[in-house]
Amino acid sequence: MSELRQLLLDTASRLFEGASADAVFDDVEAGRFPADHWRAVDENGLVDMLLPEEAGGARVEFGDAMAVARAAGRFALPLPLIETVIGRRVLFDAGLEAPPGPLGGVADIGASEVLWPGEISALVGADEGRVGWIAAGEIDFEPGTNSAGEPVGRLKALPPMPPGQIGSVGPGPSPSILMAAARSAMIAGAMERILDLTIDHVQGRVQFGRPLARFQAVQQLVAVMASHAAVVGVAADTATAAIETALEGAGGDATFMASCVKARASEACYEVTRIAHQLHGAIGYTREHDLHRFTRRLWTWRDADGDEGYWQQRVGAMAVEAGGDGLWPLLASG
Repeated sequence: MSELRQLLLDTASRLFEGASADAVFDDVEAGRFPADHWRAVDENGLVDMLLPEEAGGARVEFGDAMAVARAAGRFALPLPLIETVIGRRVLFDAGLEAPPGPLGGVADIGASEVLWPGEISALVGADEGRVGWIAAGEIDFEPGTNSAGEPVGRLKALPPMPPGQIGSVGPGPSPSILMAAARSAMIAGAMERILDLTIDHVQGRVQFGRPLARFQAVQQLVAVMASHAAVVGVAADTATAAIETALEGAGGDATFMASCVKARASEACYEVTRIAHQLHGAIGYTREHDLHRFTRRLWTWRDADGDEGYWQQRVGAMAVEAGGDGLWPLLASG
């Protein structure tokens, strides 16, 4: 790990720990945006970390930013940090100046639901060729909540973006691919934390005179969960590496690889959360226990930026388009 990445992770972990206190989660679920914690991550440079220095950022490597995304997952961070980081980067690449404040995610221009924190400044919208933003006050939406209890906006209509706020997608991976990789990293981080919580529980909980971890059936379930968490973690790293290669202009656009990874990460969310709650029993469903902070976010992130069905269809379409002669090169190149 590079010195810069370690510094980023140390800073992020310190800030995320404060932003993931029980009182903060309660505020978010009550519709109160944690503005003080947002200000802290902004003032410490995390929001603009993918921007170049001349634009006020640090221009860290994409892999460094994804390490922060993974940390956000491990803390179940109730802030739209990663959405804003990716949103500001894709707007910069399109030659657009991002509005200040948190962004509501990089949504497909035709999206029907996006994360909508209380003090969002704008929504970033993108398709395969265009990217832009529109101020929050100009969007007609129905307020609601997602599985994690966070505010979301269900869009009634997305008005046309003003000419000065829309541009062409920059070179390299598309905005949807960047968000798919980032969301996969967040899922990987949350799964790591869920696995840790589960191992601690089965080692400490005694039934029939011995710890749950001594029962073979429990060991099997933990092994299945651990295998899913490991696969998703490695897959997220692979997507990150493919995107870094594409951003360096060394080949490919990482579309196939990132699509496979988000499909696999979303697919694993069901099994990981099912096993975690099965092994925790009733205590895992209580508000006092930390488990639900992570499992509810996995249910939300499973669907965010496309669920497994969406990405599996994209993978299948790319395989069909490649044809018999092109399938192996597609698989080998990612």
